[in-house]
Amino acid sequence: MRTGPLSALVLAAALVALISSAGAKEYPIGKPKTANGMEISAVYLQPIEMEPPGMMRAAADSDIHLEADIKATKGNANGFPEGDWVPYLVVHYELTKLDGGQVIKGELMPMVANDGPHYGDNVKLMGPGKYKLTVTVSPPSENTHAPFGRHVDKETGVGPWFKTFSADYEFVFAGTGKKGAY
Repeated sequence: MRTGPLSALVLAAALVALISSAGAKEYPIGKPKTANGMEISAVYLQPIEMEPPGMMRAAADSDIHLEADIKATKGNANGFPEGDWVPYLVVHYELTKLDGGQVIKGELMPMVANDGPHYGDNVKLMGPGKYKLTVTVSPPSENTHAPFGRHVDKETGVGPWFKTFSADYEFVFAGTGKKGAY
């Protein structure tokens, strides 16, 4: 079978489209947890380049981009519809390497990617191994950087903010592969 230059061009364009549509592979960390009208899912992927510069550790100096996807569950007392991202939270993480006890702590910052908003941070781990992740979620009333009001009147009010809580996960880190190799 003989193909001409047009066929080669169409094939090349299709390959470029396929490659550019491939996203970063996310690695789930444990099973999602439900608390206080929210579902908290944790994942990691390759380190991410961010804007504005300096908002977190540089991707080149990191092993993973750690994410907490926090969405409202049905009947959320604070007025968020089921499945919606819950904004203005204060989210911290603690990573403990179980075969050594070393600990890394930090804050997961609000951000957006092509798969939607989440809380995240680029993190330098302590090498391959088994880790425990603790995600601590505080309500918007604890966010001193960006106030977020809550209606409290009888006609339009929502429930009081939840108390700070934590969700624990365990995972094995063996690497994320190379960027573009998904």
